[in-house]
Amino acid sequence: MMPLDQVAEEAQACAVCEAHLLLGPRLVFRGARTTWLLIIGQMPGTKVHTAGIPWNDPSGDRLRL
Repeated sequence: MMPLDQVAEEAQACAVCEAHLLLGPRLVFRGARTTWLLIIGQMPGTKVHTAGIPWNDPSGDRLRL
């Protein structure tokens, strides 16, 4: 199994879809070795893309309800 730090580094470096993204690629995630729940979202809005904070928009409000 690959260490979390290495996975994050490789994912951050990925630019496969760069030509198709108006704002460019930006991986937004948080994780810890003690995490027992994984929530994955796709295509964050501009607020999350700019802030770099996962679920920092209305989708996060709905998720936390």
